[in-house]
Amino acid sequence: MAKLEVFTAEPPCPGCLKLLELADKIKEEYGDRIEVVKHIGPCEEFTKCGITVVPAVVIDEKIKLMGVCPSEKTLKTALWEAGA
Repeated sequence: MAKLEVFTAEPPCPGCLKLLELADKIKEEYGDRIEVVKHIGPCEEFTKCGITVVPAVVIDEKIKLMGVCPSEKTLKTALWEAGA
């Protein structure tokens, strides 16, 4: 099972809102093949993962994107590469 972590601001920017919606859609489609964790606002996980700008995507503890919301295709490709 792949672990998808999304990092967004509070209040969320437009890109963050889009990423949150995309994460929900992906979770619905992939079901038990992925775990989705949402980190909203500054928190300890931002520092732990090395996140400096949002929105950001981390898959299996590896930063995949920062500062931009990925397209659905890009996110699915990254999950496929992680074995989801």
